[in-house]
Amino acid sequence: MKFKMIDEYRYWWPVKVEMPDREKPGKVITQSFTMQFLAMPADEGEAMLKEIAALPPEEQRKRQHEELMRVCKDWRDVVDGPDGEEEEVPFSEAALRANLQYSWFSRGLYKAYAASLAPDEVRKGN
Repeated sequence: MKFKMIDEYRYWWPVKVEMPDREKPGKVITQSFTMQFLAMPADEGEAMLKEIAALPPEEQRKRQHEELMRVCKDWRDVVDGPDGEEEEVPFSEAALRANLQYSWFSRGLYKAYAASLAPDEVRKGN
């Protein structure tokens, strides 16, 4: 396949979220969904991280997920409601920001994003 240059590259990537099981103390369950990421140019990402690192600690905490907020554009298979009555949850920045407050969600999303940036490592099973 020939390489096709485009101005904005969006792609879908699977996300696994390992979280505490509500029913079984001390157990973990895995849930999954698919996130659409926007490829961010390396220089833009580096500049954003440097800018955040130069801020006071309180401001850094407020902006800790800014990179994900910039690159996450849509999701699939995210539902709400009781079993059997689940409804798709539409993607929004507010919903993303709210879920990033849970460590298991943000950890799963960071892992998926990192894996998407190094797909050769994913294929090798690393």
